[in-house]
Amino acid sequence: KILYHANASRIYLLGRSEEAGEAAKVQIGSSAPPPDVISRTAPDSGVIRFIHLDLSDLSSVKKAAQAFLESERRLDIIWHNAAIMLAPEGSMSHQGYELTFATNVLGPFLLQHFLTPVLINTAKRRNASRDSVRSCWAGSGDAVAPPGEDGIVWDDWGLEGPGYSGFDGRTRRYMQSKAANAILAAQMAVRYPEFTSCAFNPGAIKTNIARHAPGILATFHNLTSAPPRYGALTEVYAGFGKEVVETNGCFVAPYGQIGKPHSAVQDGIENRGSCEHLWNLCDSLVSMFY
Repeated sequence: KILYHANASRIYLLGRSEEAGEAAKVQIGSSAPPPDVISRTAPDSGVIRFIHLDLSDLSSVKKAAQAFLESERRLDIIWHNAAIMLAPEGSMSHQGYELTFATNVLGPFLLQHFLTPVLINTAKRRNASRDSVRSCWAGSGDAVAPPGEDGIVWDDWGLEGPGYSGFDGRTRRYMQSKAANAILAAQMAVRYPEFTSCAFNPGAIKTNIARHAPGILATFHNLTSAPPRYGALTEVYAGFGKEVVETNGCFVAPYGQIGKPHSAVQDGIENRGSCEHLWNLCDSLVSMFY
């Protein structure tokens, strides 16, 4: 809604459900502007578009990217903000990978692979720059520590060992996947300095992300979380805040300020080569879908 009323020329929504995507298009297009935003004045025909994408099925990612590239020759900002949290024990992706890591890390990594060239080409245009072209990855807070010295258990990234069963294991799978996104954002900044990359923690937001949590925890989440608009403000800051450019590869904290991921994740990025290690791991797991 913020982007729409700020006269964005095109907004793409990627998701598993065409029905939900079409409903979102109608809701955004018929909405009143958010607080402190002037209502859209530019033509709105065809501004909001939907593309089917199931991040848990790597075979769908290239099709989604191709659908976008068939329509567009520029991409200014991508927000990798889809996620699954506390997936039921034993949940697997279509390719047989642990579902949380597959959906939150491997799917976005593969999508980014196909869209990186158009981001680079957009940044080279006269009416764009490294400052305005960005790749933004959804991370998380540090209330619960991710597993492993670097936030990643390198020899068991699916966390399938006996020490990761039950609710604790489900929680750590989620936290590891969010740590991975912060690591990938930092590595993007190194590999592709032509544009800006960052990770962001939208904060505890009242969405259905807690649908797999035990009832009492889901209730607590909904009672203590902020409205979705606050998470959106953090994402908008990640996509447009000038401080993000000044600290390429940084981590954005709620609700729109430069922060840091969990200390173990930050230390791994700075001192133990976790960025290159994770990049190579993801590349080895998805390269057959390039």
